Amino acid sequence: MPSRTSGVYRLMEAPVLYLAVAARPTGIMGVKMAPGPEKLVRQLDPQWSRVEVGVNPVLDRAVSQLEEYFEGKRRVFDLPLDLAALTPFRRSVLEVLSETVPYGATCTYAELARWCGSPRAARGVGRALALNPLPVLIPCHRVVGAHNRLVGYSGGRGIATKQWLLDLERRCLVRSGGCGCALHRPDA
Repeated sequence: MPSRTSGVYRLMEAPVLYLAVAARPTGIMGVKMAPGPEKLVRQLDPQWSRVEVGVNPVLDRAVSQLEEYFEGKRRVFDLPLDLAALTPFRRSVLEVLSETVPYGATCTYAELARWCGSPRAARGVGRALALNPLPVLIPCHRVVGAHNRLVGYSGGRGIATKQWLLDLERRCLVRSGGCGCALHRPDA
């Protein structure tokens, strides 16, 4: 029987970084990012097996949707995500983020902590986001520090990748005539 962490993955190249997308039969379980493919492969769980197109339909859909996102053609992902290995708090933070902060918008760690029902847990929220197993799919890049400062991002090239992802979303919104200001604030 495969271990809880075993899965299959595919590598993909995005405009400024490389990604490895991993899946189990239950859904997408991981996205790793790095500036180059060699560094990326070193980050992968040794129990993951590399597969080509057509072996895992969920993985194929995830790679396709990520490609659309990086091309500016997708704003929302429609994929089964496997968050079973996460603590309830981490899962809650990621779910609230996904449901609350739309494409092109941002919120602060403190706001997200309040929306999760833990107003004093901004640091805990930051830690949950630092350990986000599904960056981009669960948009932790949309969470910023106080006064909208860019802080904390562990994917790709760090803060530069966070800035690039935010800029991508804003450019795509401007091109389509949107403003990115439709943030649903649960406490409003």
